[in-house]
Amino acid sequence: MVSMLALLITVPMLTAVIAALCKGRFCRLLLLTGGLLHLGLTLYCSSIRIDGRWIGLTSYTESLLLILTSALYFAVSCYCCVWLKAEECSRKSLWVLGICLPLFLATMTLVILSRNFGVMWVAIEATTLFSAPLILFHRSGRALEAMWKYLLICSVGIALALLGTLFLAFAARCGGVELHDLRISEFLNIRDSLHPGWFKVAFVLALAGYGTKMGLAPFHTWLPDAHSEAPGAVSALLSAGLLNCSFLGIIRFAALAPEQTGDFCRGLLIILGIVSLATAAFFIIHQGDFKRMLAYSSIEHMGIAAMLFAVCGIEMTMIHLVAHSAIKMSLFLLAGNLLLACGTRQIARISGLFNTLPGNAILFLAGVILICGVPPSPLFFTELSLLVQAPLWLSLPTVLLLFVVFAGMMKNVLSMTMGKNCDLAINPAHAERMIWVPVAGLTAALAIGIVFGVNL
Repeated sequence: MVSMLALLITVPMLTAVIAALCKGRFCRLLLLTGGLLHLGLTLYCSSIRIDGRWIGLTSYTESLLLILTSALYFAVSCYCCVWLKAEECSRKSLWVLGICLPLFLATMTLVILSRNFGVMWVAIEATTLFSAPLILFHRSGRALEAMWKYLLICSVGIALALLGTLFLAFAARCGGVELHDLRISEFLNIRDSLHPGWFKVAFVLALAGYGTKMGLAPFHTWLPDAHSEAPGAVSALLSAGLLNCSFLGIIRFAALAPEQTGDFCRGLLIILGIVSLATAAFFIIHQGDFKRMLAYSSIEHMGIAAMLFAVCGIEMTMIHLVAHSAIKMSLFLLAGNLLLACGTRQIARISGLFNTLPGNAILFLAGVILICGVPPSPLFFTELSLLVQAPLWLSLPTVLLLFVVFAGMMKNVLSMTMGKNCDLAINPAHAERMIWVPVAGLTAALAIGIVFGVNL
């Protein structure tokens, strides 16, 4: 059965090899075929429970993240089939996209399937290397700056995570345990023997390292630039897929916490969560770029996920991550449509979208309402659970910051959709044809919210 899991990694890698040999030809077909094969294999393997030496699938959390990542990639590949027809891009850009996008999927899959802290670290580092060229797709000066900022900041963060892994092994040795390798299952078996002091050091370093890739403030500085400069399809995968995989690294470290360090770990997650939420609220309320606004919204929701994990546990956190991914993928794809149609990301230069791009405008407004947690969004129920279960000193600033985010995002979106018509860079029909994947994403999020609300 391990060989079936290995196929989930090798299939996108083979897709990338074929794309490299084709040199930009058949890019859309290869992306769609690779995404469909990966999704089919993922659904087949999702019920497998195996703990291999290097890779495996051992929990509901990992299976759900695997299905979510594969479904997001397939949705984005469907969107690319239409988007690449409208986007004027060179053969070289198609070649880079055809190679790096499947490799990005392969490395995210490896993060989820990894059963060894060393393998997981390598896989998360590889996601940085294979996603960085995608940020440079439009080959502008700002995109180049964003790519280098992404590479440098995330590489420093990953170096801290490696140091955290080494201190984790040292915590085991100081606890009187001799480890043969860095298998996660071995650490789970000896978690009560880990030295509490050294484990705290390991967790701090891992939280800073993987929190950098996850976009937690104050380690978030790469994220607004990278997500705003990348194409909408790439931003969708970065926000809806990569951030979840990075959070999985923190979840795996937290699962090893000895009993006496539990409050310490939860306290750190709450602190970084509320700092992330406050940072997002401050920048969203002053934001003039709609893609950067969505990027700061991702920082907000990663902060909420960290607090949910500390206060409510893994189940509520997973519901939040799934809902956020479906909605945020749709919003970034719609943002890509708006950028293609309007030729600008500046909110002040866009107005009257209800008249010129009615389909995109209605969906963008609906997506922002859902991402802000307005019922029946599933995010409403997860945020409500956080506010109910959190102590008063945490719930009061959280609800205030959530309101600030809602006010800032709604102000920006309403100014874009109402008012006089703005000039469009392309025929509106091109952008209006690219709404069906976002429709599917928002419909899925609504379905989750309605089901979840009925069952409460």
